[in-house]
Amino acid sequence: MVGRSARSVVAILVLAMLGGSATAVPDGVVASPPESGRRVLGYYTPYDPTSWATLEAHADRIDLVATQWVTIDACGRLASQDDQSLKRFAQARGILVLPTLLTLSNWLNHRLLTDDETSARAIAEIVAYVTAEGYDGFDLDLEAVPADDRAAYTAFVARLAAALHERGKVLALAVPAKSTDTTTGWAGAYDFAALGAHADLITVMAYEFHGAWGGPGPVAPYDGVERVVAFATSQIPPEKVLLGIATYGHDWNTTSGGARYLGHPEVAALAARHGVSLTLDPASRSATVRYQAPGGEAPPVVARPSAPQHEITKREPPPCAVTDPAPAPTPTPRPTPAPDAIQEHEVWIEESASAAARLPLADRYGTGGIAIWRLGHEDPPFWDVVGRWRRGEP
Repeated sequence: MVGRSARSVVAILVLAMLGGSATAVPDGVVASPPESGRRVLGYYTPYDPTSWATLEAHADRIDLVATQWVTIDACGRLASQDDQSLKRFAQARGILVLPTLLTLSNWLNHRLLTDDETSARAIAEIVAYVTAEGYDGFDLDLEAVPADDRAAYTAFVARLAAALHERGKVLALAVPAKSTDTTTGWAGAYDFAALGAHADLITVMAYEFHGAWGGPGPVAPYDGVERVVAFATSQIPPEKVLLGIATYGHDWNTTSGGARYLGHPEVAALAARHGVSLTLDPASRSATVRYQAPGGEAPPVVARPSAPQHEITKREPPPCAVTDPAPAPTPTPRPTPAPDAIQEHEVWIEESASAAARLPLADRYGTGGIAIWRLGHEDPPFWDVVGRWRRGEP
């Protein structure tokens, strides 16, 4: 979007938040409709300096940045390490900043959603935090929510959305991929239709079809992604949907088992070491490569930029006496192959060619844009592909 401003982008989301009624826009906000429906959200991870390098280099192609620097405890209290330098950088360029709360604990999610005191405190803390720090809104990414807490999760989202909207703030969600309204398993807790009535933007994580938990295969096969976006836009107003675009993959050891998560820089280093090349699988439209390596061979070291010297402010809650009553399971160690034993490897990764195949799905189903997991994983042509799509060029 050429000539955008922070005010116009916020106004776009406020209009969506209030159902598109221009008369409902708060005083001082200039209503401005979406110019293309091709918003780009990028997930930023402060633990990897390549994430900052990507944001800095490609800020002109990013509309929103979701920053993973917030945590929550079992008392419903937030902790954060806010990058004030990033905030100023983004806001000066009209990029909305949404802190992301990621949880991956079944037990913690259940408590946050079903204990009345904890739920109320969590909502109050999120709203106070967003307001005090001057963020544009909040991104809620609760994963591993028990399927039985489906109604509780929807109720929590409704209350949080209402509280944020009262202050002119946006609520974004990240939800697992599914192609039917299943009420069991990993995606069972997420009632797309009900959530779409409350949240302003919903990232549908159309990836992790294969992962370290299972055998090799494409992270985001084309047919699977299309089924997911078709279902999501049938349940949620399409302009609220952000199609999740992956820029990562896994390296499976198909001899001894197990897999390693990686981005394109790691894949490029592996390919260079072993003299192999990525190819685009015609069926899944995902990139893949196979290679062999001795069991004792360490992965290649990938050069990374220096960590940025940014101003970080920390928010630390008082101690919480509530702890998970169940001890963390001890993972079963895999047998270590002999150092000289040759191991077969199969790599699958989503990169610029797979993104180019999936971006037309966002247009075909009328989504509000895309959400990229994550900044810093991509291959060099990726941002040219995204930039052309965002501008509406073939």
